[in-house]
Amino acid sequence: MDLDQIRPVRFLLRILGRFRLWPTTGGPRPQRGWTNWQGYLLHGGLTVLLTVLMWVEAILSTDMEHTVDVLLISLTMTALALKVLNNWSYAHIAQRILTEWSSEDRFRLKTLQEVDMWRIEHLRFSRVVCFYMMCSLGVVPVVVIPCLFAVPNRLPFWMWTPFDWQQPVSFWFAYIYQVVALPFLCVCNITMDLVNWYLMLHLSLCLRMLGQRLAALHPSGLQQGEEQLCAEFLELVCLHHRLKQQAIDIESCISKSTLFQILVSSLIICCTIYSMQMTPVMQDLGKFAAMVQYLFAMVMQILLPSIYGNEVTHSADKLTDALYSSAWPDVSPRLRRQILMFMIYLNRPMSLRAGGFFNVGLPMFTKVINQAYSLLALLLNMDN
Repeated sequence: MDLDQIRPVRFLLRILGRFRLWPTTGGPRPQRGWTNWQGYLLHGGLTVLLTVLMWVEAILSTDMEHTVDVLLISLTMTALALKVLNNWSYAHIAQRILTEWSSEDRFRLKTLQEVDMWRIEHLRFSRVVCFYMMCSLGVVPVVVIPCLFAVPNRLPFWMWTPFDWQQPVSFWFAYIYQVVALPFLCVCNITMDLVNWYLMLHLSLCLRMLGQRLAALHPSGLQQGEEQLCAEFLELVCLHHRLKQQAIDIESCISKSTLFQILVSSLIICCTIYSMQMTPVMQDLGKFAAMVQYLFAMVMQILLPSIYGNEVTHSADKLTDALYSSAWPDVSPRLRRQILMFMIYLNRPMSLRAGGFFNVGLPMFTKVINQAYSLLALLLNMDN
């Protein structure tokens, strides 16, 4: 079947390539040394520098409300910086997996049912891309434009500077730096997240495809048909083995970045809601609207990987039922023994873990929300 199986992610890969976050050589190993010097220079001057300046401002702050406002973005910037380092280390593995999915015959779609499944999920993922981009990028103009008319001068986000940025001339240096850095960093964060989510989505689709093919096993009653069925079954066993190896590789790609995202998400959500509560809605409507959009983006940043990771586990667990629903009673005793051994092997759960501690799934999302609520209650009690 003629279908580009990784079509939704190709545009994202071009963006990452432009921003020096995706390998351009196509080799099996990451770029070493200073071969990616443009990426080091670009992200050193924007990602790392802005993160450091925000943390200095947070450390030097003496007001609780001001500290929360600074930490709101500082934690996000720190997570982004770690995602950049993680991408430089593991993007070659993700590129190899995507190339394998789009080129190897074992992953080629064979039935209209498989093609329809891919098209439906591609459409849903495209909607997720649009909604996530609107929520994330929509924050930038809402916080940048009002600063042009603010009296006294106000930056979009707090950061420490070695000069007094509230002076008319110095203000424009700090303001232009943030106007350039914020959209760039926002797009980097969006694309890296979406590529990681697509890896999990495509893995779950491959597992669902494997389940459909296992359920469709049916003998023809002839000796040649029995041999062909045995060869087809062994081919599906090999496909499952390759998917398990890919799951390990995908886990290595997303493990560290997802772990840190879990650790900081509860703090970010807590600080966002606290800042919204402390902001008079009618007096600063722009800031309140920006906080609402930012809160949606942060919730999606932990909800969507939980959904896609949960789909991987669910699709893998369904393989035993799919194999049991095949016509295994009608095959030869030798093939029945092989099917039984494979069913026992399928009882081993397949799941993606973040840092080796958390299973990436819906329970992870509920834990993050519970932690955010507990921290928010603690902050509100401290104010009272």
